[in-house]
Amino acid sequence: MQQIRYVRSVAASALALGLLATPAALSAQALSQPDGWEVRAERFVAMPPGFHITTTPSVLLYHPDARAEGVFEVRTDGFLFQGDSPNGYGLFVGGRDLDSDDAGWVSFEIAHDGTWVVRRRAYRGPEQGFAVVDVLGPEPGPVTLPGEEQTARNALSVVAGSDQVEFRVNDETVATLPRDELELDGVTGFRVGAGLNLHLISLAVTAGGETTEWAPAPQPESEEGGA
Repeated sequence: MQQIRYVRSVAASALALGLLATPAALSAQALSQPDGWEVRAERFVAMPPGFHITTTPSVLLYHPDARAEGVFEVRTDGFLFQGDSPNGYGLFVGGRDLDSDDAGWVSFEIAHDGTWVVRRRAYRGPEQGFAVVDVLGPEPGPVTLPGEEQTARNALSVVAGSDQVEFRVNDETVATLPRDELELDGVTGFRVGAGLNLHLISLAVTAGGETTEWAPAPQPESEEGGA
């Protein structure tokens, strides 16, 4: 039986990340970035004469202590709201040097068009430097899309074994790659494209028989002291 450990300092609600359901939710409560979490949105560096500025349409949201290494599974569950942004959202693993221009990671994302994609940010040589490239996809998959209810719930997971890694949407494996083709050990968290409206319920890392909930889903009522 797996042991569950809750890291309550990063809280249970994705609202604290600013990924909101409605404007009314904003006015109903005071929102702030969760303690200990980091947002990587752009780089601004000195390059005489002047500066070099790089902005991107996506952000990484992570706690530096949230790591997945060895044999592991990282999983998130959440809601995608209606919208027309072509950008996706999902998990990233293998985060390293995230506070520098040498940052690297592997992300697994889904989008409003029902596709999934595996991406990697890595060094591409002296001319290209570090860049985000598509490793697999975009391809259509078992992605639930917003309908009349205007929301769609999806679960994403990255399951890393000793020899291969599986990428799953709603518990269905959509892609498998050899483990040695990707750098997977490192920080994990969310990668979110621009123009999206989300409510991410959970972020769980399972390794060595223990699950750490970095954004814990609500407990069943019976476990919270209810009836």
